[in-house]
Amino acid sequence: MSIATVSAVINQTRFVSADAKRRVEDAIASTGYRPNRLAQSLSTRTTKTVGILMPTILSPVSPALLKSATDVLRAHGYSVLFANSEMRSTWETEATELMFDSQVAGLLVVPAGGESPALELFRKAGKPVVLMLHGLKTAHGHDVIRSGNFKGSMDAVTHLIDQGCRRVAVLALPSDTESEEERLAGYRAAIGAAGLDLDPDLVRVGEPSESGTSEEHGYEQTRRLMALPTPPDGIFAMNQYMAIGSLTALKELGVRVPDDVALVGYDDLIWTRHLEPPLSVVSQQIEAIGRIAATHLIHRLTHDGEPEPTESITVDAQFVIRASSDRKTTTTTRERNPT
Repeated sequence: MSIATVSAVINQTRFVSADAKRRVEDAIASTGYRPNRLAQSLSTRTTKTVGILMPTILSPVSPALLKSATDVLRAHGYSVLFANSEMRSTWETEATELMFDSQVAGLLVVPAGGESPALELFRKAGKPVVLMLHGLKTAHGHDVIRSGNFKGSMDAVTHLIDQGCRRVAVLALPSDTESEEERLAGYRAAIGAAGLDLDPDLVRVGEPSESGTSEEHGYEQTRRLMALPTPPDGIFAMNQYMAIGSLTALKELGVRVPDDVALVGYDDLIWTRHLEPPLSVVSQQIEAIGRIAATHLIHRLTHDGEPEPTESITVDAQFVIRASSDRKTTTTTRERNPT
């Protein structure tokens, strides 16, 4: 049996008779042969593998984003190489370079900061990169599938104002990425649109989202906010860790939620609806973002025509009202999703 026939069966590159195919498959089964993917990548300078790079797997949204993207990639025959940068720019650069050196066909990235110069390796090599959740200030030539952070945050703060809140505080994240910038901008836009004063005492900026101190920041800053001469009557927490810390502090202080202080968090996790009271949230459509990003990457990898312009897509976040902020509903069925 020739090497060419064996190769044709393994790689499905041409027709092979049923008898020859059976003999090759029997030989493979008896010997335990497995193709050398590394050798193939050295020959073709690519692999049937896609890299996925995230700032941290500890983020509440990372598992859903990873799974939704991976499901699409695997359905199209791609394997996945995953890396976690731990929100460190040097680790992100090292991971990006490792992905490139491993000959991945393309890359899905949640940027850890505002810049990622190592992505230039992929652009120069003509290998597609799709950014997820937010874009980059300096990197160009990549598709971006954004989350609608500005509108989601503006909707949340507008809701608090509609519930009668006139001093809305924000437990904010440092503006390390486009996402955090847009969330804070949405807060400010809602305050301005309502004609309210933007009191700097009500803006409390903590550590990066997955630093491990977000819950502590939410707790400590809420206690400080409630000690102000004129404390807030509404709080918007820009991630779930800070929302939990805030809710804990309010309960310890004997503050009624939402009657005294209405509270809104970020991201709709399974436990948010089981808190007491259930937590209103800005719900990012994480699974949709992962699927869209993976689909775009596959299109880039399989498109044979003229290069197409890069795309920027925003997937709107949805605001979900629950009892933690809903002062006006007196029925037991408080949860709804306004449009």
